[in-house]
Amino acid sequence: MKKLLLILILSLGLIGISSAGEVDTNIKKLKALNACENCNLSRANLSKLYLEDANLRGAKLYQAKLIGADLSFANLSGANLKSANFSKADLSYANLSDANLSGASFKDAILHEAKINGAIFCKTKMPWGIDNSGC
Repeated sequence: MKKLLLILILSLGLIGISSAGEVDTNIKKLKALNACENCNLSRANLSKLYLEDANLRGAKLYQAKLIGADLSFANLSGANLKSANFSKADLSYANLSDANLSGASFKDAILHEAKINGAIFCKTKMPWGIDNSGC
């Protein structure tokens, strides 16, 4: 029984390491190509990065930090942005259509002409206040 428990604990540890490695690889890919479609960037720190016109369609950005990032003209359609922090980020003309914005923070973000059609808002901190229209 102890052997089985030890194997399980070690396996879970390796899964965690693998996941962190995947995110680090995807950050490098994003920086090099300005694109990371359908990739996992959960919990990544992308603060203050220049990601203008980046293709992040369908990306997993759960709990990612994008504080002060330039995401103008970026494609974030269908992305999971749940609990991500976009405070002071520039999202001018960004496409957030059909994205999950639940619990995300857009406090002091620039959303000029951003597309938000079909986006999910629930406990979403917007520049105009909390948006619970999709709860």
